[in-house]
Amino acid sequence: MECLQCMERISEYLDHELSMTECEDIEDHFVECSDCLNLKNELNTLCEATRLSIESIPVPLGLTDKIILSIQAEKQRTSKNQWLTAIFLLLLSSPLLLLLTRAFSRVFYLLYVIGTAIGRSLMTLFSVVSPWFILSLGIFSVIVVITSAFVIKKLIHDFQLNEVFQ
Repeated sequence: MECLQCMERISEYLDHELSMTECEDIEDHFVECSDCLNLKNELNTLCEATRLSIESIPVPLGLTDKIILSIQAEKQRTSKNQWLTAIFLLLLSSPLLLLLTRAFSRVFYLLYVIGTAIGRSLMTLFSVVSPWFILSLGIFSVIVVITSAFVIKKLIHDFQLNEVFQ
């Protein structure tokens, strides 16, 4: 075994993750190579010092119980929030759909009434006024209808739901 291969596998060796034959190959290399043996000893020393420093940190009493209780409480809170959200959405959806349906039907009815009024006015004007005046009035009416549609669209877009619930 070469030094590069040994250095690549030394961490696995120290963690006891190698098979018996791989361990024997690395140990045979340690007999031949003092550099790799020194590296192994330094890593062993470092691992031991880390383990000792971690063990020297006092663990608060009841920490495990607090962690478990905290996890359980979070699970219950999350589960409760999911149910509350589902119930809220179900309760909110019915009146909201009715409200929107009613609002949209009123808007469409308003457009229908405006269109009917404009149409009747045009029919009356056809019999009384010149065709050029009727054409200009028709163009003006189309502009008014388009502007009204944009205004209604803007009002619906800016409509705040919390205004309804206040």
